[in-house]
Amino acid sequence: MASVAIASRPRAARRPHHARPIPRGVPYTMRLPDERTLFVEVPARMAVRDRGGELAFTPEGVEFLDRLRALASEVGSHPSPALIATLRRALGFTQEQLGKRLGVHKLTVSRWECGGLHPSAEAVSRLRALANAAKRTGVIVPECAGAHA
Repeated sequence: MASVAIASRPRAARRPHHARPIPRGVPYTMRLPDERTLFVEVPARMAVRDRGGELAFTPEGVEFLDRLRALASEVGSHPSPALIATLRRALGFTQEQLGKRLGVHKLTVSRWECGGLHPSAEAVSRLRALANAAKRTGVIVPECAGAHA
């Protein structure tokens, strides 16, 4: 098994001409804010080795790991704009779809994600319930490319 350093956010790398592709998935361990540990195998297309042989993730790989972290993390009483946006994408929703699920307008979701507005306690409770339901039933993390809306 390959040794991978744990970082708060994995290092992203473009795929320059000198980067060597990884032949198979990369085992990766991430520590969640609540001290749980998540083990995942990152698809090979999302990782490369640089000239020095160090492991680096492509932007797609970083987005993949961010989505997994958002799904596995607990939604607190004051979720950050980044968590709301990442969780929405991880669940495969557009802003409009999430807004309908939470009983708010899509512009409200947009304002939450931009940090211009904070979700009400009721909206946070609904968002938490949605995330918890996804954890119980499972969710397929959508392909990273093209899921930004």
